[in-house]
Amino acid sequence: MDIKAILLDFDGTALQKDQVYISVRTMYAIRKAMEKGVIIIPSTGRVEDMQPPQIEAEPGIRYWITSGGSRVVDHQTGEVIYQCIWTPEESARLCRIFEGQRIYSEIAAAGKIFMEKEVADHLERYPVPSHHVWFVELGRQIAVESLAEHFLKNGIGMEKINIYGVPAEKQQSIYQSLEETGLVHMTDPAGVNIQCFPVHLDRTKAMDALLKKLGIGMEEVMSIGDSGMDASAIKASGLGVAMGNAPGWVKEQADYVTLSNEEDGVAAAIEKFVL
Repeated sequence: MDIKAILLDFDGTALQKDQVYISVRTMYAIRKAMEKGVIIIPSTGRVEDMQPPQIEAEPGIRYWITSGGSRVVDHQTGEVIYQCIWTPEESARLCRIFEGQRIYSEIAAAGKIFMEKEVADHLERYPVPSHHVWFVELGRQIAVESLAEHFLKNGIGMEKINIYGVPAEKQQSIYQSLEETGLVHMTDPAGVNIQCFPVHLDRTKAMDALLKKLGIGMEEVMSIGDSGMDASAIKASGLGVAMGNAPGWVKEQADYVTLSNEEDGVAAAIEKFVL
């Protein structure tokens, strides 16, 4: 088949075990594919401002599907091609459930990461994920006194919510309160970490919007991923590739299973089907 674009996940897929950097072999394969005219499209749960440093620095990688499909952006021009986000009012309602409790949260909105100022001023007290340290050390997070009031006042809608290190006694109540709004899709059961997206989020709509703009059909796309969030793209693409470290049910959706992310599985797939 003639592959014109590659939808590429990062965590558990293109990234190494450190979840920050892409291996030399994989970046070489990505650049060689681009030289052949293949469009590389990050398709990830990460917000726009937290893309891997090598991807952000690569001028040829222009279009990004971010926050699990909440936003599709042209990184070169700043154009928002597609978005499925909470309204400012919904965003404020959700934030009021967990803010003000000294819990570490990263809120994706407008392509950025927002935090409560009380937390951002004392990150040494909180469980900053190891693969996010580079981001907070650069000071890219936006600290605001109240998340709810900031989003309401500025008319900003959130893309996704990530909460880390939730105290055991608060895990079930926060999870249940978020779920009872009817506004969220929870990715995991209640626990120490909570992640949720807009309830109507559908990554295939984000993909369709971008591919229509590019004049490419899904049958001309290779999708590479490792998780349930990648499964719909893997199944819908002309060539769906699951990582060797993916769950069995995700592998069943794929046309091909490559090596694991620790074995440069993305590079192996690109070498086999593109180069």
